[in-house]
Amino acid sequence: MRGDRGASTVELAFVAPLLFVLALGIVDFGRALSYKIAISDAAQEGLNYASYEPDDPTGTVQRVLFSTTDPKLDAGNVSVTCLAEPGDHVAVKVDYEIELLTPFIGEMFGGTVPISSTAVGETFTEAPCVES
Repeated sequence: MRGDRGASTVELAFVAPLLFVLALGIVDFGRALSYKIAISDAAQEGLNYASYEPDDPTGTVQRVLFSTTDPKLDAGNVSVTCLAEPGDHVAVKVDYEIELLTPFIGEMFGGTVPISSTAVGETFTEAPCVES
């Protein structure tokens, strides 16, 4: 009985780092999922604007940037493309790289994981599509 006094402390020393990495992995997964949803919503919001104003790519980019605050996007994350076939469609693509919190998993993926979302839709006006 006397030799078992520090056994639980030693067991905790072995298990605690694994539980810590697991908890951070869950947080990273939750952040990535949340950012993916926000980026998809921002791309869809940009498409809604581009469908009625296909000749204003700057306005489309501003609409995307205005539609989300987390993650913080800039104009370099957004691209507006006019599709050749069929010619009356426009695509809004939003790219973002999430920095991982988990040290071990972050090193496996290079520290960041790319997240991207593209929304494609029809234009509803006769204005020519302009790309950004």
